[in-house]
Amino acid sequence: MVPLRGDPQARVDCACPLEAPRPGALTFCEKANQVKFGPSEIGILITPGPPEGDWNLLLSTTPRVTFAQALRLLYPEPPLKPGIHETAWVDPSAQVHPAARIGPLCFVEAGAVIEEGAHLVAQVSLGPGAQVGAGSTLWPGCSVATGCTVGKLCVLEPGARVLAGSTLGDAVWIGSRGVVDGAALANGIKADNQIYVGPGSQIGSHVLLISQSGVGPNTRMGPYSLVAAQGAILGDVEIGPQVQIAGRCVIATSVLEKGSAWAGDPAVPYTTEMRNRALRLKALPAYLSRTRPQP
Repeated sequence: MVPLRGDPQARVDCACPLEAPRPGALTFCEKANQVKFGPSEIGILITPGPPEGDWNLLLSTTPRVTFAQALRLLYPEPPLKPGIHETAWVDPSAQVHPAARIGPLCFVEAGAVIEEGAHLVAQVSLGPGAQVGAGSTLWPGCSVATGCTVGKLCVLEPGARVLAGSTLGDAVWIGSRGVVDGAALANGIKADNQIYVGPGSQIGSHVLLISQSGVGPNTRMGPYSLVAAQGAILGDVEIGPQVQIAGRCVIATSVLEKGSAWAGDPAVPYTTEMRNRALRLKALPAYLSRTRPQP
């Protein structure tokens, strides 16, 4: 919230640059000495520190950011119209809801299903029989292979790939260049950029996979688990609910204890790894003194 100082009934219907003030307009300044006009010449001024006079002000420590946010309210983007772009190719047997949007250079093959409100932004490829649920958004360069299902309200960021045999539940987010390779993802999963989920894996609801992490084949992950950046699960293992796997940790065996935390390569309990790191740091000066060349 940005506090308003001055007339609480003040209204603006447009924006203007600081050099060309207009009554009833919104503008901003980053320093009070930049203002070369009077309070009556502008509707509301966004500023970190008020100039002298009886002004209508929005007091913000980041006036440029606040002004940009206000522009989105004053000049909202026109809603996108549903339909199929003239450069997109859609097989006649595909089922496209009238309220769906298919953008430029998209490619939709036979038997694909695109539900209400789904948006293929541009250069998206859907294989035969692929399904995209209501309200889902597929950004440029995404691909969904033959027979795969993307649930409702999902987001596939640029370059994300859903390969054959994969199923995505509702409200799943796959980051840029992420790959789901024949895996089943439950509802509410957030997978960050450049993640990989291997064939036959089953990922529980609300799991978080952070950037560049990987899940090997035939892994079963419980709900609300987390794999931090560059963490790895080698596959053919089971991960219990609410398990936390630290960055660059490598899991090679099943971890079933609910809520446990793991770190290191190979993985050990998190507290053990922190203790080991402290011992290594404590021993480092003595090690360096033994290995440093003598003068």
